[in-house]
Amino acid sequence: MIRYMTLPLPHLTQTLSFDSDAETNEFLESHKIATYTQPPAAPQTGPWKSIKPLPVVPLDQRVWDCKKAHGGCLAGMQKYRVVDLKGQVD
Repeated sequence: MIRYMTLPLPHLTQTLSFDSDAETNEFLESHKIATYTQPPAAPQTGPWKSIKPLPVVPLDQRVWDCKKAHGGCLAGMQKYRVVDLKGQVD
């Protein structure tokens, strides 16, 4: 199944130049944009849903959901507006 608008956490770690996936996850959580896609569920064998909690996905296997985090990213960008000064030399 192809998932659109997602990035693996290790790719974000490399792109943003963090030292580890834990640092990247901490950064995303501090900005309230640590939204990850759910791992595929195990096939059900009957009409009952399992009441077992989902296992914790290791950081290196997490996939960041860009679409769900879009609103938080826009809100974060509003904090850091850059004002251009007249007569500024490039």
